[in-house]
Formats: sequence, C-alpha cells, structure tokens
Amino acid sequence: MSTALEQAREAFLRGVALFEGGQYDAADGAFAEALALAPGRASVLLNLGVTKVHRQLFAEAEPVLQEALAADDSLADGWAALGLSQMELGRWEVALRSHENAVERGAGTAAVHMRLGQCLARAGRTTEALAALETAVALDANLAEAWSQLGHLRRDLQQPAEAARCYQNALERGADAELHRYYLAALQHGAPVAHAPRQYVQTLFDQYAEEFEDHLVGQLRYQGHRVLVEQLPAACPPRFDHVLDLGCGTGLCGPYIRPRADQLVGLDLSPAMLDKARARGVYDRLIEGDLVDALRGETARFDLVLAADVFIYVGHLDDAFAQLAQRMRLGGWLAFTIEEAHASGGEPQLLPSLRYAHPLGYVDALADRHGFQVAHVHSAPLRWDQDTGVPGKYVYLQKS
Repeated sequence: MSTALEQAREAFLRGVALFEGGQYDAADGAFAEALALAPGRASVLLNLGVTKVHRQLFAEAEPVLQEALAADDSLADGWAALGLSQMELGRWEVALRSHENAVERGAGTAAVHMRLGQCLARAGRTTEALAALETAVALDANLAEAWSQLGHLRRDLQQPAEAARCYQNALERGADAELHRYYLAALQHGAPVAHAPRQYVQTLFDQYAEEFEDHLVGQLRYQGHRVLVEQLPAACPPRFDHVLDLGCGTGLCGPYIRPRADQLVGLDLSPAMLDKARARGVYDRLIEGDLVDALRGETARFDLVLAADVFIYVGHLDDAFAQLAQRMRLGGWLAFTIEEAHASGGEPQLLPSLRYAHPLGYVDALADRHGFQVAHVHSAPLRWDQDTGVPGKYVYLQKS
C-alpha cells in the first residue's frame, strides 16, 4: 500500500501533466489533493497558486502563493504570479514589491518586466517605468501589450511622436485595432474617430473605480458634478419627478440632486462604478449599459437629465441626443459639461488626453436639430491640472 507521500507525488505529477495539457480545472484539483496529503510543500503550493492564476481565481491564488513564498522566498515564478494576482485585485503597491522580488530572483521574461513597468508607472516612478518597459520590448519585440503600455507612458510624458510610434508597433503586432487607432487619432491629424471605443471606456472606469474619487476629487479637485447641479437655472422647478444621472459613475451627482428628485435613476457602462454608486443608497434604480443602447431600451420619460464629465468620452453626440429627445418630457432639462474646443472647425476634437472637446457652435447646432433650446451656459473650471484650472462649459438645454 502506497504511503501518503507517494500518493502526494502521484497527485502532483498528475497535476503537472494536466496543467501542461491546458486542463487547469483538473490540475487545480490534483494539486489540492497533493497538498492535502503533504501540507506545506512549497513546490505544491507554487503549482497550485500558478494554476489558480491561469484560472483567473486571483483572490484564491494570492494566499496560496504567499504561503509558498513564506516556505521558500527564492521562487521567482511565485513572486511573478503573486504580483500578477495583486495587480488584478487592484493592490498595486504590493504588486510592485512582488514584481521587484521576481526580477531580483531571476524572473526575466518580457511579461514580468512589462508588469513591473506598469506598477512603477502607477507609483509615479516614471524613469524606472520607462526602463522596465523598454526592457520588455527589447526582450520580446512582438509583445504588443508592452508596446501599448510604453505608448501610454510616452503619451503621459507629452512625447506624442514617440507614443504614436509605440502604438503603431502594438497595432502591427496584433493589438486591438479599434482601440489603437483611437489612441493614434488622439496624437495625429488623421481620420477622426467619432466615438471612444466601448472597451476603452468600460475598462478605464472599471480599473479606476477604487481610487476614482480620491484621485478625481481629492487630487484633481474635480467640481463638475457639484457645479452642474448648483448652476441649474432659476427657471427649473424646485423638484423633478424623474431624474436621470447619465454616466453616473460612482454617483458623485447623486447626493446633490437627490433632495430635488422624486425618482433618481443612474446609468453607467462600468459595473465597478455602479457598485460604488449603489453603495451610496441615493438611487432608486441603476442601469448598466452603453449610453445610446440603454436609452434606446428605456421606457421612462425624464424631466431632468444630468451628464457631468460624460460627453468628453462620447465624442459625436447626434445618436445620444436623438435618444435623449425621445426620453425627455416637453419642457424637461438637459444639463451637461463639456471641454470647449477652440481650434477651427465645427466638429468634436479628440485631444491627446483621449477626451473629446466640443465647440459651442456644435452644441448649438445639435440642440437645434433635436428640439432643444439653449437656456444658459456657465463657464468655470471642471478640475485642476498642476494648479491650473481646466476650463469647462456647463450647458443647460430645455426640451421644446
């Protein structure tokens, strides 16, 4: 009769074979069996943790990998897998330390250096982030994601030509075509992109949800949500029957408009943002979906629609206004913010920041086409960037 140690070895080898065959669910079970028979073995813990990473069970992988590294902290692959899990869980500071440990112990793949660069960039260690990402593309020039991450960093450093070169390299190596043409359009004067890709907006705000308010309100002193409600024209009623907070995000507008709303509905593309809005407890209903598609499927009629810092991620607004015109009551109010475009031309402009700016003439024509009257335009900063106010327009239209 085989001993427990022999049975553990058999289960471990079976797990390795299953893992190598891409059967990660079955491999997970085999490694768990081996661990139960031989608790605390670093090699078994490492393989179980790495398997859970492949299954995208990052919250389960983290403690298993931590136990493996407590038993043997020389496991470079363990540090790399732990760092990846922590990134996916939004734990960027500890993910940085894990990736540094991985590289120090010899985990020298392009993917590890790329993720180290991402973590360093998040920590504001720009020079080191550049070096890590340049190492990644030197190790594997076909790693499209590394070129893309390098492009983001070059764009943030206001190096448009270098950023465009990186995005072009990513595109040529199989990166998402719609997304990277959007990035390139923000840096070059080529064919305009009418709308931000849905994937970009949803991913941006899903990843941003945890630190959204601390960064936007705390660091950038964003005030668009507050000013938009405070500047509602005196001609507006003291209370509204049915209010829609369009692109509600974490619900920043909610507490400001709730005292004037009998029914308050929030709509957003990002599930992570909606979780934050739900926790506020001020919305009667929350809708997850794309702005135009969700409005198309909505049956309620609103007498106030708010869109604070939303249209900058939409671009061309004809489709949105067409749907809003059908969903709003006669005499209802549409209030929104824009970054005003100052260059010549009457169309929205995609900026290097990946936000759209809208000329006031474009807004006037849009309102006229869709049955709205411009009632008031208020000028005030939306947020601050390096102690300089980012000028914005607070636009108030009435449905006619």
